Amino acid sequence: MRTNKIEQEKRRRGPLALAVVVAFAALLAAGVFGFGKLRDIYLEQCVISDMSEQVSITSGKMVKADVIAENLGLRKGVNIATIDFAEKRRELLARIPTLRTVTITRRLPDKVVISAEEREPIAKLGVRGRRGATGRVVDVEGMVFPCMRGTQLLPAIIEPPPGTAIGRMLKGRALAALRLVDMCREPEFSDLAVLDVDISKPDYLLATLGGSYARAKIAWDGMDDPEGHRRDDLAARLSKLRMAIRSGVADGTRIWNATMPDRIFADSERTN
Repeated sequence: MRTNKIEQEKRRRGPLALAVVVAFAALLAAGVFGFGKLRDIYLEQCVISDMSEQVSITSGKMVKADVIAENLGLRKGVNIATIDFAEKRRELLARIPTLRTVTITRRLPDKVVISAEEREPIAKLGVRGRRGATGRVVDVEGMVFPCMRGTQLLPAIIEPPPGTAIGRMLKGRALAALRLVDMCREPEFSDLAVLDVDISKPDYLLATLGGSYARAKIAWDGMDDPEGHRRDDLAARLSKLRMAIRSGVADGTRIWNATMPDRIFADSERTN
């Protein structure tokens, strides 16, 4: 008798369990369907219908807003929710070295704000033995990028051929020359007025100074070390060079030697 009751109880529970499973499956399917519909509604709101209203781009002088938009895949009809902005940003910075940073901010559901900061050139790059501009400039970080406009008065770093390629960072002696140019931008040394820096010499940089067009051989501790650069030693030598020139003791000097830590002197040795 007891066995029969148990079997009857199981038979009664079977349809109930099946009904629960069916109900759960139906509820799950409804939830998935509902989520899909909500997602579709959300995605519809993310489509760009008006670029001027939905996309804001702050750019500089060299890279225009429409170039940035195109490289990020932003155009009318595009769904901004489907764009991988992190990847697009990496590609943009690699493709256009003129850009220093790009900040992208999503404003849900359908707006995006972009701010692009361009690199500021502090020197132009020339190639020894070649006349005229190469169209290459470099910023304070050492990134080489193209620029022709407004670079005529920038000091020049003269490299051996073929020169550092656009999109690359300056290295070695070229990086040392950049550090010299950067130091001479300080108000304390601005009257040295460096016009160009030739990096072809084995033991020193050869800088042409404004005003008298004299030249100066310059070297300092850590000059060729990318990590151990002694900015303080460079500043000390430039300070002594400046004092020697301003003293008037050796007026008419064509070549100054600032390669020794404690002495600046007029150098009669030829530089080429």
